[in-house]
Amino acid sequence: MKKLFGLLLILVLLVGCSTITESDTPEGETPEQQPTTESVVIDVYTRDSSSGTREAFEDGVGLDEGALTVEAVETSGNGDMAQKVGADDKAIGYVSLTTDFAANNIRSVHFNGVEATIENVLDQSYTLSRPFSYTTRAQDDYADEATRTAVAAFLDFVNNSEEGLLAVEAQGGIVDTSNAKPWAELAEAHGEIDTSVTIRTAGSTSVEKTLQAALEAFQAETGVQFSMNHTGSGDGWKRVLGDEKDTANAADLGFASRPFKDDGTEDVSTAMESGYYSLDAVVVVVSLDNDVAPESLTDAQVLSIFDGTVKNWEDIQ
Repeated sequence: MKKLFGLLLILVLLVGCSTITESDTPEGETPEQQPTTESVVIDVYTRDSSSGTREAFEDGVGLDEGALTVEAVETSGNGDMAQKVGADDKAIGYVSLTTDFAANNIRSVHFNGVEATIENVLDQSYTLSRPFSYTTRAQDDYADEATRTAVAAFLDFVNNSEEGLLAVEAQGGIVDTSNAKPWAELAEAHGEIDTSVTIRTAGSTSVEKTLQAALEAFQAETGVQFSMNHTGSGDGWKRVLGDEKDTANAADLGFASRPFKDDGTEDVSTAMESGYYSLDAVVVVVSLDNDVAPESLTDAQVLSIFDGTVKNWEDIQ
């Protein structure tokens, strides 16, 4: 009898262990197949140190000079940034609002709860914005009078004509068209424009889409040619007023996706004309394939990512 009781006790214990094991493992899965939660490392992308977009971004989020995480991957231009972030489902970066988001597989992240839109930049609720600035050579430093006339005419076209402003706006530039006039009305002030002239532009890569649209519209009206060679905001001033203005890199118009510096390193006081032709937003972006990044980030959260304090997506608070 005792032997029978002992056998029954062993049987009950075995059945109990089996029940516990089965209840702890989802049906159809072994313990090794159960899903686990893993940390998703944030891949940080930035622009090179000469970039106006980088300067505007770092100023906007309060990232001090030299505080960028050493793990950040530098990109060579706005297009390169968009492509690399779009191809990396763990990435975060920043681009111009004029960027083709769908073509690059990226989406915008709201900044302090505000979406980057033209309307939100104009009413100043979206604060991560900057100007598309330009400067010319000095009044008496053009190859000839025909080139100087063509440059002055183009600046009038892009800043004041319906055709120029709408071309910029169509490519995502933020402009005020309320006082725009038909080019035919403005053109009279510039006289005959020599169609053999080629306007050379340089500087920011972020301005390329809006600038090219404006130049093409101007070419359609006047027949003037243009040549664009853009390598970054840091080169815009150098190639029209600085130490490269008389080299093979010389240009007639220089652009920066930020204000020109007022510390003496980018003095535009001798330029024939300087100003800005459009506003733009700097947009924090992630890949469309990134399913862990939030819809919105605060300036403090963005700062903590880019200075390396936060390294994993799940640690954002």
